[in-house]
Amino acid sequence: MKLIDFDEIFNRAMERELLAHAGERTEEEWESAIASAYASFGKTVLRELGKTPVQYFAEMSDGQLVETLKEYILQGVPVPDFLSEELASRGAVPEVLALLRETDEELVLYALNAIGADRRALPRYAEMLAEEGYDEHVKDHLAELLKERADEAVEPMLALAGTENAPYALEVLSAVKARDERVYGALLSAFRGAGEEERPLYAGYLAACGDERALPALLAEIEREDIGFVAFQELKYAIEALGGEYEKERDFSSDAEYKKIMAATAGADIFGGQGKKSKN
Repeated sequence: MKLIDFDEIFNRAMERELLAHAGERTEEEWESAIASAYASFGKTVLRELGKTPVQYFAEMSDGQLVETLKEYILQGVPVPDFLSEELASRGAVPEVLALLRETDEELVLYALNAIGADRRALPRYAEMLAEEGYDEHVKDHLAELLKERADEAVEPMLALAGTENAPYALEVLSAVKARDERVYGALLSAFRGAGEEERPLYAGYLAACGDERALPALLAEIEREDIGFVAFQELKYAIEALGGEYEKERDFSSDAEYKKIMAATAGADIFGGQGKKSKN
């Protein structure tokens, strides 16, 4: 398939414009002008097409549009925004949903952006989280989309909560709005069983869940003498988010992460504290 490099056509035209008027606008003004010009370019009839770039993709069938996307990626030609926007306008049609069976990361990400949180894709999204063929970039995106319909994804996420993909499943479960003892139980169990590095993350999931029954577990964890500064702050946030308080003064002057933060912020930590001790 012979592809049209719309971005190259546009870039050549803008290069002439930039050379002719280089000093007439600031960098920010040029960025705005280029974005506006690209939108106008999409509505401009091109001699070689006899139609606008927007029309060119809008006139394709769902199958043609998907195959054209594949060819752009396969041939290494930049995918035009006009194609991406048209794909998004089609949503969860069968041809786009079929892309969720692909393993090429770039192709799958285009499909996810086009489909969004459409409930017709939820069963496949849950399957993809459990499959080894997708890396963290894809799975992070899947989790974000599933969180938008977390209440509809409870069952498959609970099934994943005991697997190696538990972090993604628990992230989704933390967004569930309906009261569900199984969801609370899974989040609390994950927090209690987590290692040092993961525990602050799971504390955040408990905070997002909004169940104040988690406060005793969080308060017990924050009292640990060997807790690090960053973990302390994450736990403190979770406690406060659930309506609790932790007022005990703690000294983190020997904590490596605390020292890095203080050095980087000239004595004012990123959480708003000052000096050697963390209060409030």
